[in-house]
Amino acid sequence: MNTANGKRVGYILKMFPRLSETFVLNEILELQRQQVEVHPFSLRAPEDGRFHAGLAGLGTAVEYVGNSKLEPLWSRLNRLPADQRLHEEGWTRAVDFLRRHEQPKELETLLRACWIAACARRAGVQHLHAHFATIAARVACLVHLLTGLPFSFTAHAKDIFRDDVDVALFTEMATRAAFVVTVSDFNRSFILRRFEDVPADKVVRLYNGIDLDQFHLAGNGGGGGVPHILSVGRLVPKKGFDRLLSALARCRDEHGMQFEVTIVGEGPEWESLLAQRDALGLAGRVRFTGALPHDEVRAIGERASVMALAALRDDTGNMDALPTVLLEALAQGVPIVSTRVAGIPEIVGEQCGLLVEPGDEVQLAGALRDAVRQCAAGAFDPQRLRKRAERLFDLRSNVARLRGHMFGSVPRASAA
Repeated sequence: MNTANGKRVGYILKMFPRLSETFVLNEILELQRQQVEVHPFSLRAPEDGRFHAGLAGLGTAVEYVGNSKLEPLWSRLNRLPADQRLHEEGWTRAVDFLRRHEQPKELETLLRACWIAACARRAGVQHLHAHFATIAARVACLVHLLTGLPFSFTAHAKDIFRDDVDVALFTEMATRAAFVVTVSDFNRSFILRRFEDVPADKVVRLYNGIDLDQFHLAGNGGGGGVPHILSVGRLVPKKGFDRLLSALARCRDEHGMQFEVTIVGEGPEWESLLAQRDALGLAGRVRFTGALPHDEVRAIGERASVMALAALRDDTGNMDALPTVLLEALAQGVPIVSTRVAGIPEIVGEQCGLLVEPGDEVQLAGALRDAVRQCAAGAFDPQRLRKRAERLFDLRSNVARLRGHMFGSVPRASAA
């Protein structure tokens, strides 16, 4: 990795790496390719030991801040050289912030922020970035208050959509940040409505990008044989897998469709979804794989006729913002059937798929039927889908814009 330009950024993450957050790893790897030295700080160690192959490309080791107990961490802070210790005014600002926004484990959070501050200054970090406006962004804000280092964060979905989001806390973090990234125009408008005191010029819409070199056009889009429907995501309510299963049963019973379905993912609804599948008599047609490495999901995508995602707003207000699996479907030229939720209509445009109202399994069944028929008739041009991905969701250009915001030279195309 060439970092001759001396640009260094610290990434603060709740848990890294995480199999379900490929976009974070890809963003870091692309920053490295663009000659930025990235120092990742993870507040928790990974839980399941399954990682993407791209992790081997990290240029610096991950600092697992959550691995230390508080007493040893306090001792380590006390042993820091005088030039790495925190000034009293920074400590006061951080404590005042914690007092204004009562959060769980305040002392633990503060000490971990102190250690990240020391590590970041020792490494010559010039900017801090966090993903999700939750504990990671709080720690980044604390490090900023302790040291004066500028920080930013990316707001995604549950960290802004859930009904229990702390408006005052988000507003102060966003106001103190150099900028706030969010991943769709829908999100940006939502933030400015819900958090009305956040300065509009601080909030930047920047789509998540994907590494287009990793994706090849699928081979089955208009081919014969039994259509293969793919769906990928955590098995949680906002993904709407229960609605998808009901829609698939309608496709069989009302439309006489033949199909095979692969559902990739794991989560708390695993058992209930398997029971629903079996009760609907879909066991011979619908396969649940559990979570899979990214390269295996890509390989399944190359055999897919349609990518389906029945996203909806769950009982907490949470919903998908900009599902990465749909960006990847575009890159593979696979038509999409999904719902009009958050940023999904910003993905599915220009005759790239079909959208229905969230939660409506009758509409969803009809859209799946129509998409399969149109696919067989060659109505979806894989090249058109691919070009949309190249124009809107290219990792290189989108990370270049993020890099510009971090270091003060923003490409013209990055305007919200």
